[in-house]
Amino acid sequence: MTDTNSAATPEAAELRARIAEERAELGDTAAELAARLDVPARAKASREQAVEQAKATVEQAKAKVAGVIGDAKVKAAPVVEQVRTKTAPAVAQVRTRTAPAVAQVRTKAAPAVEQAKLKAGPAVEQARAKAGTALEEVRAAAQDEERRSKLLAAAIGGVVLGFLVMRRRRRNR
Repeated sequence: MTDTNSAATPEAAELRARIAEERAELGDTAAELAARLDVPARAKASREQAVEQAKATVEQAKAKVAGVIGDAKVKAAPVVEQVRTKTAPAVAQVRTRTAPAVAQVRTKAAPAVEQAKLKAGPAVEQARAKAGTALEEVRAAAQDEERRSKLLAAAIGGVVLGFLVMRRRRRNR
């Protein structure tokens, strides 16, 4: 009897070691499949990385633009001042001569502007209502798409898990 027990013990230890190894391998495989099936998380990580890159690029562009604008202001300041001093008398003269005509145009155009506002009011409200409805439809479609991908991932995970359980049961027989 001792010969049978001593022969069975190494086999049992070997089987236990193989079982532990298979469990670890199955756990790793299940974790890898879960990570691959988690499309929303992968998409979110990709989006976050793209956002960070875009922010960095924007910051670099802002710094460059600020430098260029500062240089341009320094270089243009004397020219701008010279133009202002030379054109000031002409601008004042144009303003005084055109003031009566501007006032006349404003008074004649006021009734037409009010009438246009009254006529356009219902069309503007109708456009706002349609835009609000379209926005709600887009939001609902986005939620449906998100739910569909999650359900698909869960179904695939269930099938894979079922396959692994069946495989394990067959090996144990």
